Amino acid sequence: MPKKPKSAFDIAEKELKGDLTSYEDIAVWLTRELNNGLDARGGIAQEIRDNWTRYEQGRTRGTSAPWPDAADLTSPITTEFVDALHSRVMDTIFADRVWMVEGWDDAAKRAPFVEEFHQRTLEEERLQDYLDEVLLRSWNEPAGILEISEAFEMRREIQRKRVKLQLDEVTGASIIGEDNQPVMARDPETGDYLDAEGDEPSVDADIDTWQPVRLGPEYDVVPYLDFLTLPNHARSRPQIWGYAKRFHRRVPELIARVALGIYDKVAVENIGKEDERQGAMADDAPQSKLVPTQLGPLAQKELWEVQCLADFDGKGERWWRATVHKDKSQLLRLKFDDRTTRYIRFVPYKKPGSVDGYTLSGHKLITVQEEDTAVRNMRADMAAMAIAAPILRRTGALWDPYEQPLGPKAVIDVNDPQELTQLQLRDVPNSINIWKRDVRMDADRLVGQNDTSLGVDSGEDNTLGEERLRAGYAEVRINLLIKRLKEPMEELWQARHTIWKRTLADQQNGVQPLMQRTVIGMQANGLDVQSIADGRIGPEMLEGQFWGKPKGSVETADRQRQRQDFNMLLQQLALVLRVWPMLGQMLNTPQATKAVLERLLHVNNWPDKQAFLGSEAQGVLQQQGQEQAMLQDPRMKMLMAMANGVGGASAGAGGAVPAASPEGGAPPMMPQGVM
Repeated sequence: MPKKPKSAFDIAEKELKGDLTSYEDIAVWLTRELNNGLDARGGIAQEIRDNWTRYEQGRTRGTSAPWPDAADLTSPITTEFVDALHSRVMDTIFADRVWMVEGWDDAAKRAPFVEEFHQRTLEEERLQDYLDEVLLRSWNEPAGILEISEAFEMRREIQRKRVKLQLDEVTGASIIGEDNQPVMARDPETGDYLDAEGDEPSVDADIDTWQPVRLGPEYDVVPYLDFLTLPNHARSRPQIWGYAKRFHRRVPELIARVALGIYDKVAVENIGKEDERQGAMADDAPQSKLVPTQLGPLAQKELWEVQCLADFDGKGERWWRATVHKDKSQLLRLKFDDRTTRYIRFVPYKKPGSVDGYTLSGHKLITVQEEDTAVRNMRADMAAMAIAAPILRRTGALWDPYEQPLGPKAVIDVNDPQELTQLQLRDVPNSINIWKRDVRMDADRLVGQNDTSLGVDSGEDNTLGEERLRAGYAEVRINLLIKRLKEPMEELWQARHTIWKRTLADQQNGVQPLMQRTVIGMQANGLDVQSIADGRIGPEMLEGQFWGKPKGSVETADRQRQRQDFNMLLQQLALVLRVWPMLGQMLNTPQATKAVLERLLHVNNWPDKQAFLGSEAQGVLQQQGQEQAMLQDPRMKMLMAMANGVGGASAGAGGAVPAASPEGGAPPMMPQGVM
């Protein structure tokens, strides 16, 4: 059980060694590095906002339009490809099992249970919502950043403790308070009661304390503009010495955390109570919005949480976690980093020489989408001009368009019909349409997709073989993106597994009662479910060497392709079983039957699997398995042979059962020694 923090700092100021010998020095150093990181980004903030504007189909021409009513149409290429790729990736990752779990040694038997446990918990944590946002950001920002940390809840608990008594320095006797009771000793810094050691004078007392309780993993999607990698020019992970995240907290929250020992009281007082978000533009993309006025208890302070590798105590570099107010260089918190909080980076398009990547909307498609925007507006403007061509009015003509507006059933006064004529303009030439198709083809080649892979009818008269080839080649480009997201998904699983082990270890009787399908899966894989007390999950079930890899990275996400592979497997098994009949005996087990049935239901999109794989079906499979095992027992074969005989006739040599005679009597005895 973690203890309540006694101080906001894990290292006293007098213990600091090296160039930084005070909390103020650390705050100034972190402030300088944060400012350097922000300055090194240049105009990336405007680039990201432009990317989101293109994705949202926002207006881009602005004041550059040729006339007030001219078209302002943004290219749909960015939106189409981002949504198409995002949908494919999400469908691939969130398969029936997000992760496939493998175990080593004794943990191998528990791997199916661990897989089922993580599948259930990620649904309760709503992990899909967080990954949906972080992957969407990865297409329009240099990286999608997902923070995973250990969630805590502070609860008041009354604990029976042996508390040290406060003694008189002269007499050594216990000090009696105003209530005629011995005064219990307190820590002068935190005010907590001191535990008695050895034979020290003490008293047993019920102490009301705040205790943190682990709740499992907690997630937060960090916008790229609110995240820094230190140094900014790092080319790989070993060159990174720090990560920083910007966040905001209300002043009452800061004061409450001071009372819990999380933040330093003096530092919180020094940063003031004025609002730091009033009238500011929020930096969290996609859209920039004006933050309303925050006054009084709603006033928010801008803070940075820095995870850095540094040597503050002279014992060598280690990871620290600091909370700093950048504008006033105040250090609110400095703790040892237990590495449970991780920043997982999703980068589908790698950029050599950088830990960040290219964006789909801002780098891969920027030129073709601008070209398509120009062609689209050009075609719309030319068509509008051709349809509503300007009117030529002779100088001195009688007609005034403001007094007699042009429209249906309008009466136009003229002295001569030649006073008014319509300007003759060409319609949109076919070259513009050809140009637009060429732009679309360029975008297809850049992203590696086409109309067939995107589920769009291209209108081309291609054969079925050509369509399959094009879709297959496009699938290769998709698989590359999936593989690039495989490593962060594995890191995410490992972090979740570690946090859940610590969370379950804190619980007295375990948590999360087992589901029926979980018990069935454990029985099918040979686990002793009777050993689980009260059907609850304990930390011992997660102990061992496990590896979780995303299921979608090792198989295709196309359900039709999965169905074809399954049918082909059944056809091949039928052919192989004719050659090796013994293979059929190996496959004739409840586990194999359950696995084949589960896969059959999956590839055919059957919604209710429990009706086929539930307790009743599991009981039938187990009964059949026991009967088969009993029939293979030599003693049972002997009994069956005796039962088929007449008057207790015995079976043949070796326990073989002779064939019955056509008359229905006992078969003739075989000569001894004849095989």
